Amino acid sequence: MTSIIRSFSVLTEFCLVIFIGFGITIVGTLAWMINHLSADPAAPVAMRLNNDGIIEGVVLRVVTMSVVLWIGSIRGWSLATFGLRPSWKGTGAGVLLLIAFLLVQQILGFLTREVFHNTVDFHRVSELTIPFIILISIVNPVFEEALECGYFFQALQRHGMWLTVTASALFRGFLHASMGVSGLVFMFASGLLYGFVYWRWRQLWPLVVAHGLQMFYALLPQALTA
Repeated sequence: MTSIIRSFSVLTEFCLVIFIGFGITIVGTLAWMINHLSADPAAPVAMRLNNDGIIEGVVLRVVTMSVVLWIGSIRGWSLATFGLRPSWKGTGAGVLLLIAFLLVQQILGFLTREVFHNTVDFHRVSELTIPFIILISIVNPVFEEALECGYFFQALQRHGMWLTVTASALFRGFLHASMGVSGLVFMFASGLLYGFVYWRWRQLWPLVVAHGLQMFYALLPQALTA
């Protein structure tokens, strides 16, 4: 098996890693899009989160990431290769990146409401308790940023900044299409922001910090009012 994996072309490795990491999500997103083709595009999209679902998601991410990293160990790359090195400086940069993301989110929200006269079409109903919010705010950012940004850039960087950043952002947006049009746009915009930052400094930790804080910021209010 090891010799077979070593013999993979770059394209074969890329397709395999993306399939392992996101195959279920890709199929689910495509199915959701097909089911909603005839639906009212202005109808709100609702997502319900509970503790049991978080446990299942975390287990799935840990298992798939373990398989991906095993392939990486054979192919000569790892999380360290992507720049996942915790540091106080990187943490501070992550906080600044979060502020930039929230600013972009506010601008996009203003354009959606005032220019296009449309409201945000995604509503999240969270039944998560605080320990599970902390858990998903740690695991999910590491998983998504490592693959959606770190691995994407390693695989595509030979094609130049614009194609790499745009492809990564488009993929991020697609994976969140079930959040509705507004969610897709927000995630694509965040993918561009994170992508340009990562291309410049090649440090994954600030992206993980910003992503984790953003999730915690989004999920905590409903837990406090439950």
